[in-house]
This record gives sequence, structure tokens and C-alpha cells, in this order.
Amino acid sequence: MAIDTLDGENRPVYFPCMVAGSIPPSRERIINSATALMFRDGYEATGIQSVVEAAQVPRGSFFHYFASKEQLGIVVLQRFARASEQRQIAAFENEQQSPTARLRSFFAAANDRIIADDFTKGCLIGNFTLQLSNTSEPIRQVLAQAADETIDRIGRVLQAAKDAAELDPDVDPDELAELIWSSWEGAVLRSKLSRTDHVLRCWETRLLGSLLGAIP
Repeated sequence: MAIDTLDGENRPVYFPCMVAGSIPPSRERIINSATALMFRDGYEATGIQSVVEAAQVPRGSFFHYFASKEQLGIVVLQRFARASEQRQIAAFENEQQSPTARLRSFFAAANDRIIADDFTKGCLIGNFTLQLSNTSEPIRQVLAQAADETIDRIGRVLQAAKDAAELDPDVDPDELAELIWSSWEGAVLRSKLSRTDHVLRCWETRLLGSLLGAIP
């Protein structure tokens, strides 16, 4: 089974590696534990000791696989970005829906996951951006790449919507993609403060709805 996959709710699931010659189980446990802790507590509050205790590995194992917590953070981000990419491709290439319907469905599912997690996780890209974009250049570069790739995928769906006459012909898909992604990240952060679904649902129906316009 692949290391990165999705569960029935379209959430990333990480399985211990069981195939000879692939990622060692100890390294995988460290990554999985760090992901959970950094989602819950944030990067800064997650120490190496807490990671190795959660992973149930010796402290020396950490430094066998990772030179620093920063390097581990990069791996966690890259893992999250790959799982996000899988979800985006699955949603954005769903030809059973119109392009704008694909975007609505994708963000509705994303909001459902955030609500189901009781607003304790949010988006790891947004979480790390707030904490580290000004303090770690290597992590900032990974964050920027992940965001740029997501915005590019949204832009391609918007271009398809424009070609299908679902959007105003004067709309710039790239600019609109940037606005959609940035405003959603802001709504996610606000929802973590309010701990209610009101902000996310309002974003879906009001902001995203007005940006995309009425669809069949």
C-alpha cells in the first residue's frame, strides 16, 4: 500500500512502511508523529523530544534520519502537500461536474474536514506560514511552492470554467485563483478562532459563490 493515501473522508492517511528497501518504519513513525503534533500544537511548540516520545523511538533515531527539526518540518510539509495534491487532482479532474462545480465541491469537502476536526487543525500550509515564513527560508520556499502549485491548479480549473462560459469572459483566471485561495486560508484561520462553522460556510456561500457566480 502506498505510504500516502486518503481515507473514506478524503483525508491523508500515512501507513508504516512494510516493503523491504523503502522508507524505514522508524523514520515513518517520526514523520507521522511530527505531523500530528505540528497540526495540534504548531511547529514552534513541537520539540524533538516530544516527537521521539510520540513515535516511540530513541532520540538517536531522530538524528539518524534528520539533521534538524527544520529538516523534519520540510518533510512534513512536503508530505502534506503531496496528499493535498492528490485531493485536488481528484476533485479538479472530475469530468462528471462542471469546472465551477468542481471548485465548490472541493472547498466544501475541505471545510467539512476542518469542521470534523473541531477546528483544531486547519490547513498546515497556513499554519506554518504564520509561524515560519519570516524565520526559516528553506521552509518558506516549500510553503511558497505548495501554495503556488495549488493556486496554479485552481487557475486551470477557472480557465476551463471560462472556456465553458461559466465565468465572465473578462475574468483573469490566475488573479481569481489567487484571491480564492488567499481568502479561503483567511477563513480557515478565522474559523480556528471562532470554533464554529459560520465563517467557512459564509465563505462558501457568499464569497466563493459571488466570485464564481451562479452555475447550473
